[in-house]
Amino acid sequence: MFTLLFINSLNKDSKTLKVKNEMNYLKKFQVFYCLIAVTLVTFGACKEDDLDPKIAVPAAYVFERDGNSTVSFSGQDERLDMVEAMKSYLVQGDRKEITISASTLNDAYANTGDNGNGFFAFSSTKQLKDKTFSLDLNNNFIENLFAEAEAVSQSGADAADGTPGFIVRENSGNTIMVDANGREFTQLIEKGLMGTVMYNQIYNTYFSDSRTGDDVENTVVTEGKNYTALEHHWDEAFGYFNPPLDFTSNWPEAREDEVRFWSDYSNVVDPFIGSNDDIMNAFLIGRTAIVNNDMEEKNVQRAILFEKLELVAAATGIHYINQSLVHLNEGNIGEAFHTLSEAWAFVNALTYSPNRRISVEQIETIKETDLGANGNFWNASAADLNRAKNTLTSIFTELEDVKDQL
Repeated sequence: MFTLLFINSLNKDSKTLKVKNEMNYLKKFQVFYCLIAVTLVTFGACKEDDLDPKIAVPAAYVFERDGNSTVSFSGQDERLDMVEAMKSYLVQGDRKEITISASTLNDAYANTGDNGNGFFAFSSTKQLKDKTFSLDLNNNFIENLFAEAEAVSQSGADAADGTPGFIVRENSGNTIMVDANGREFTQLIEKGLMGTVMYNQIYNTYFSDSRTGDDVENTVVTEGKNYTALEHHWDEAFGYFNPPLDFTSNWPEAREDEVRFWSDYSNVVDPFIGSNDDIMNAFLIGRTAIVNNDMEEKNVQRAILFEKLELVAAATGIHYINQSLVHLNEGNIGEAFHTLSEAWAFVNALTYSPNRRISVEQIETIKETDLGANGNFWNASAADLNRAKNTLTSIFTELEDVKDQL
């Protein structure tokens, strides 16, 4: 009897020990599993979220990593320098100080030899031609203007309805070169490049999902650089707008020489629509969201930029329509052709946004009918220009209350 009790006791102790051993093993496994899980989560967090500490939106477009700037858009600066040099050359042709050469302009446009075949006072590997909107490139939009400008410059003829030539701007006394429809080459080329290169690159390249979409690399810096691919692409879009880094509304006159091209014209219409702050804030908030890896906020700001940049083009188009109405009323045809050319080019710039509110048909009607029947500025009338204004404000309703003040 004692033997049986002893054996039963041993069996119970053995079972108890076995259970304890199994529980200890499970506890050890749970601890090991938790350690792995924590390690994976920690590694994932570092990979996805902790490239930089979270930051607040800065007052100026200044972003740094390890004390060094992460902002770079030198290529955009160089292309804008090219447009400035080409415009200066064309203005000399307008004033009959030189004879325009289409070959010279084509070399500048394609940046032959990395210095425009000697045209530029600087060296650059960038060019304007390869950044031109594909349809314009295929149709030789810019090159055809070069060729026509050369022909007028060489002829020295006076402009008339149906005849390209020189016409006097009454207020300044300077001459400008216009085509058979009164369109000024300098304005169509300069503002044409603002649309077909600058706006095209912002909208169709850098604001495309392939450059600033959610899947673009943003957790590892580009080899040899101090920025991620997503950061850099956003900065390059900013570079085509090209404002001062601390750009704001109510920009001081003493610093007007710091704005150029699109930031310059945003500043022109800013008193009426607050465009400087709207655009700058969207660029700043969007770039901050990229640093913070906040794709939702980045996308919100990108959508705002599509809208506000388009609005600048529409508002500036109305601005020049208003000036043209004044010039026509005063009988200053040369001045009217100058501002009508600018209006034509800014309305044309609306073409390039894939998210545009205005249709291509409406754009063409304004350009080819409302700014002068049959696309001819010599036929322009106050009634036609006001119809163009009404079309624009019926689409861009934010401009309705300021359309006569712009």
